[in-house]
Amino acid sequence: MLRRIDRIFIRVPGLPAAVAYYRDVMGMTLIQQDGRLATFKLGDEGSELLLHTDPDLPAEATYYLVDDVRDLFARRAELKLHFISAPKQAARGYRATVRDPFGTVLLIIDRTTEQSAGKAVAEDAKAPGALFAGVEADTKSRGKPDALIKAYEALGRTADDLPYTPHFETLYKDYTSQLDPSPTRQEVWRQLLNLRKGGKLPKLGEARSRPPEVSPEDKQRLRDMLGEDIGKRDRLPYTERFDKLVDEFNTTQQRPLSPHLVWRLVATLAK
Repeated sequence: MLRRIDRIFIRVPGLPAAVAYYRDVMGMTLIQQDGRLATFKLGDEGSELLLHTDPDLPAEATYYLVDDVRDLFARRAELKLHFISAPKQAARGYRATVRDPFGTVLLIIDRTTEQSAGKAVAEDAKAPGALFAGVEADTKSRGKPDALIKAYEALGRTADDLPYTPHFETLYKDYTSQLDPSPTRQEVWRQLLNLRKGGKLPKLGEARSRPPEVSPEDKQRLRDMLGEDIGKRDRLPYTERFDKLVDEFNTTQQRPLSPHLVWRLVATLAK
């Protein structure tokens, strides 16, 4: 079933410096490169190392090559595989996240559409029309970084502790009153993430709120619900995807958790 490691993802701070290091110091062969990712040959069996700066890709991930993801999905009961998500199309095939009977979560991918995609297509395992596609450029064009940093400093509450709190609503109101048209809450949250990634947000210490206490079974269930999104958890607040996750998770809770507490739990699970 698992033929070999297909690709390893590593997010880097800057692509040119990382490419130069892995090529010139580590002695790896560069296959192709564009503005957001670079693919290196990894061994002699067709495996690849993918360096990237894409916030919509996982910081670290390993994909295992299989012959046909959709065939495994069709035979999942026979193979005792639990698919956390149904197969999704990628650049040169299909991908999915599965869990074996022992609780190990595996990322699998095939190359069943490689002929039609063409050899020059970089496989980033991202589905067409990805959840966050296009948001990055839009938030950059509609923001005032200095004003957002000032509003953030005035709150004195760390970014991870902000989503779905009155503090975020205060920040959102103060900040968007200076913009026309006003960005959405998701866009403002993404702007904060971009500023933090660039090291421009001040350090405000530890989060004030603590994640809720839930059972190990509930934690595992939440991991399963997140699937591949666990590697890009910061992108979830103020999206329809997160709203549905909160509703689904609360169906098994004796006392429903607020969106903020579910977010705190998600953030902790992914660390």
